[in-house]
Amino acid sequence: MDRQALRRVRALRGAVASVAATLLAATGHTLAGAGAPSALLMAITAVLATPLAVALVGRRPSVLRTSAAVAAAQVVFHVQFVLFADPGAVVYTPTAGMAGHAAHMTMTNATSAMHSADSPMILAHIAVALVTVVVLHRGERMLQALGRGIRRLLPHIVLTAPLPAVRRKRVPLLVVTLRPDMILGSGLSRRGPPLAA
Repeated sequence: MDRQALRRVRALRGAVASVAATLLAATGHTLAGAGAPSALLMAITAVLATPLAVALVGRRPSVLRTSAAVAAAQVVFHVQFVLFADPGAVVYTPTAGMAGHAAHMTMTNATSAMHSADSPMILAHIAVALVTVVVLHRGERMLQALGRGIRRLLPHIVLTAPLPAVRRKRVPLLVVTLRPDMILGSGLSRRGPPLAA
């Protein structure tokens, strides 16, 4: 593989890592109790995280480099999702039974930026980071093995597969005899003024 092809593979690997990490981070962030980030914020985050992921993933896949890329990305994602979250989204945190009458404030994304990350949020980001590392590291190997298997099987399938027999159906010949009056019509016209009654 030449240098350009290696660069393209590295860029593709970083872009896939960035998109996968963004989607999984948004899922974990939402499941941990924060509001769901908008699609535009997720797209911007994935685009901004791609150069970082390309730089950290490196030329050859490594669990250590992939883990570093994902861990750095998780911090970036959490900060972006908290700072730039949709202020109109309301996250409801259920209170103890019948305690709603005490005028407890419902936390929104706008006010969650004032809070530090709590343990469910940190645990969610760590769990998502671990899942992302496994998916990226094993997923690439799985796709490579699948591609090798397809390349090995394809020549055998193409060369040994029998071609289906093509049976041509005979179309019955239909002979129609046309008289000139059928084509040109009749010279006699029945059209005229109405008869007086």
